[in-house]
Amino acid sequence: MSRGPRLNQPWRAGVAAGLLVLAALLVRLAVLAWSHGVITMVLPKNDVHPDLVSTRYVGSFIAGAFGLATIAALLVLAALRQLLLAVRTRSRRGGPPVHTVEPPPQPAPAAA
Repeated sequence: MSRGPRLNQPWRAGVAAGLLVLAALLVRLAVLAWSHGVITMVLPKNDVHPDLVSTRYVGSFIAGAFGLATIAALLVLAALRQLLLAVRTRSRRGGPPVHTVEPPPQPAPAAA
């Protein structure tokens, strides 16, 4: 029986670092998209009334920021997985399984 490639390979740490860099870039783009999506306008009034401050939200930029942040979060999870696989994996050749509860009682053999 042939065994597949090993899961713990040191080059996975480089992949994890690349994924983290890409996630950081996506977070930066999300912040830029959010800042473009929020527009504040100030309309001056006369001396009796205060200025009128209005905030306008551009939905496409806000949705883009949420999408980019979501993709960045998924890339961080993928990087964490790659980093854990680079460091170690569980051995499949380990000892017998560890039971945390008692096995169920065996029924008594029926008398003939």
